[in-house]
Amino acid sequence: MTLIFGAIISTSAYAQPAGDPPSVLQQMKEKQKPGLMEKVGLTEAQAEKVIELNYEMRMKASTELKDLNEADRSKRIAELKAEKEKKFAEFLSPDQIAAMHKYYEDMGKNMQKPKQN
Repeated sequence: MTLIFGAIISTSAYAQPAGDPPSVLQQMKEKQKPGLMEKVGLTEAQAEKVIELNYEMRMKASTELKDLNEADRSKRIAELKAEKEKKFAEFLSPDQIAAMHKYYEDMGKNMQKPKQN
């Protein structure tokens, strides 16, 4: 879980160009929504909610974690993950949550592979 949360935070932050938050969120929706709908089986509304929640938590983490020592940082990451999982459970089934985690895990693996010419 920590790996997935960290991957989402770091890969999303790395992959997004600098810009205003609404345009970054819109870019995330454009890139992630089709996969969440096709591979995870979410409705458009659920996919948008997932992306918005991930973005909200990423922004929260970026402000809350920056001045913490390693122990406090790990504790806060665990708290943020638990908060996010609780929110996911409000509108996704356990099977959808598992499929969503697999989708993001696979997405992270694909981003790490070097592109071959």
